[in-house]
Amino acid sequence: MTTSAPESTIDLISELLVETFEIPSEEVRADARMLDLLTDSIMIVEMAMVLQERLGLKLAEEELRDGTLAEFAGVVDARRTAG
Repeated sequence: MTTSAPESTIDLISELLVETFEIPSEEVRADARMLDLLTDSIMIVEMAMVLQERLGLKLAEEELRDGTLAEFAGVVDARRTAG
């Protein structure tokens, strides 16, 4: 798993976390664990649905639970460029 991603992918996910899930912006950092940001299973499912709608990417809930924001953004970015 990569530990970095282009800023645009991190920005997009960060924006969703702040605006859609009302996570305080000071908590949304590249090194923040996704499981700490999306604290319950409903949030995880909603984030997967929003990303599928916005980017056309189907992501497993496990991908949203594992790793940091930067690592998750790397996964999303790899999928965006591969598709």
